[in-house]
Amino acid sequence: MFRERTNKCQIHMKWRIKEDDVRNIQGQSLESKTFKANAPSVKYFLSLYPNGRNKSEANSVIFDVHLDFPKFIQIIASLSVAVKSASRVLKFTDVTFSTSENGSQGALICTRDELFNLEKKFFVNGIMEIEFEGTLKARGITLKAPESLSLAQALWEADDKDVTIVVGEQELKVHKWILCVKSSVFKAELNSGMKEALENKITITDFSFETVEIFLHYCYERYVYNLIIEENASELLHFADKYNIELLLVCWFFLF
Repeated sequence: MFRERTNKCQIHMKWRIKEDDVRNIQGQSLESKTFKANAPSVKYFLSLYPNGRNKSEANSVIFDVHLDFPKFIQIIASLSVAVKSASRVLKFTDVTFSTSENGSQGALICTRDELFNLEKKFFVNGIMEIEFEGTLKARGITLKAPESLSLAQALWEADDKDVTIVVGEQELKVHKWILCVKSSVFKAELNSGMKEALENKITITDFSFETVEIFLHYCYERYVYNLIIEENASELLHFADKYNIELLLVCWFFLF
């Protein structure tokens, strides 16, 4: 009753932290910049807790790895966080990240006493350099198309669709409420009081008719996997990202 697809991507970064910033930390942690992975809507960053994350870890130095990704996706990650000058490496092997657990994993790299011990060489010339790299495997489960989609099929065939989408010289019709449910961006446009909202008409100039048509198939729960091929996948993903269509983004992980 289901099929599972997996997609991999590599991530890496370097993070340089000043010793003064660690000694004079304001708050509980320091955070790196956030980077985008080579996968739709997947981001990552590191955080350093030089005084631990709670009272019981007061003399512990903790690194946390954070992943931000769409719901209904599970990420299996193999990662390493290294301070090479101190010959310290944290390894995470086949660790599962899920949105229900805030998408983070952490581990102890040293004690606070070790961190500022000159002989340990965590800081060189007042700078600690952290090297982070890893492999992400995004997984998800999709149900096969149901035997009967009577309600969705009835809506698809209905002639009371009240929004027109114009792509070039062609037009597509869709129910406003369905469009608003599937895309927060379209919802904002159609409730903005602007021309599009008053006329219930949306003009799309930067995507092909085929891409918009596939999106509408998706809106009505029609089976779209056989419509997505290598030649149109990239544009479809850009469309999904621009219009904040989360579930359509998930298709990427199942198909490629």
